[in-house]
Amino acid sequence: MITKKRILAALLAAPAALVVAAPAHAQVSGSIATASPVRVVDASKAFAAAQQQIQTTYKAAFEQINARRQAAQKEAEPLLAQLDTNKDKKVDDNELKAAQAAKNPVLDKITALQNAANTDVQKLSNPAARAELFAIESILRQYEAAQLRVVTARKVGVILSPEVFMYAPDSADISDAITAELDKSVPTVSIQPPADWQPARETLAMQQQLAQIEQIRAYQAAAQQQRAGAAPAAPAPAAPAGAKKPAEPR
Repeated sequence: MITKKRILAALLAAPAALVVAAPAHAQVSGSIATASPVRVVDASKAFAAAQQQIQTTYKAAFEQINARRQAAQKEAEPLLAQLDTNKDKKVDDNELKAAQAAKNPVLDKITALQNAANTDVQKLSNPAARAELFAIESILRQYEAAQLRVVTARKVGVILSPEVFMYAPDSADISDAITAELDKSVPTVSIQPPADWQPARETLAMQQQLAQIEQIRAYQAAAQQQRAGAAPAAPAPAAPAGAKKPAEPR
């Protein structure tokens, strides 16, 4: 069943206000459906192919990113050890609060180290992130036409975003049908944007939502491994407050 979802925001779906704005005597012909452009793009063949291309094309950059993060972690270890007053090889909340209260200069050194690493990672990841944005935007250019073909075939009168519905049967969701149409019309897209190309605001928002979906999948996979008794991979160290998160492909 379709329930309220935060992440699956329908960027291109018709707003609910259009329904209530109609005259009282008017009736909407056709059925009411729901669709999630984010889910459609995420499931499309073109996006999967673009991801594979990006992983291959920017493999060296990804390796540099991992190496830079590992180097930053190694540099931070002796600094963190200075905050580990009980010598249990971790810095707990009490130790952190004590360092903050004492205005320990080690904290500033750690923040500077992390900011420098984040800046380097940002520069290394920007080309791959830009390639992903171009792929997303290329897919979105074909979204409306694919949606129209589904709407016409199924005689849909109104499309609303999933979070608008308090309840709807599974059959009301036409996201998979739109994905199938997209796969027919645009099975692959380029990941090489022109030099002067700039992504649209909607494309940037879509990339963030796709990254959120991938992050949730990673958490779910880690939780499943933990339940199975396997040790999940250690998460990357959190950036300090106010630090800019590098724009990386998923």
